[in-house]
Amino acid sequence: MADSWHLTRLKIDVRHEDDIAIIEASGECDLITSRMLKETADGLFEKKSCKIIFDLRNMDYIDSSGFRVLLEAKSIASNQGGDIALVSLTPPVERVYTLLRLDELVMRTDSVDEAVSRLRLLHCNPD
Repeated sequence: MADSWHLTRLKIDVRHEDDIAIIEASGECDLITSRMLKETADGLFEKKSCKIIFDLRNMDYIDSSGFRVLLEAKSIASNQGGDIALVSLTPPVERVYTLLRLDELVMRTDSVDEAVSRLRLLHCNPD
């Protein structure tokens, strides 16, 4: 069953493929709306998820506060033996991703299937 949030500028849907959570985010993620993204990721970590895909194919804009949420999620997931993956970055999101040099820190794939395949190799230790 998918959970869904919607705020005028940001829509978030969550679904699962086995033990991998997939957050589909669309719209704009900024200082105000990034809170929703953080609460969504934190909720998944509370449920012992440590492998999260952020599907950003419909994200029009994300600023540094949104990327801070992604980096925090990366840190939490890594500490639990998991990881995150960013999927299908749009040109405006890709620009910020590259500017912040996140390509050295955060896995990026062109498809959800590719991200699922890579994250399946990891074994979480959420304790």
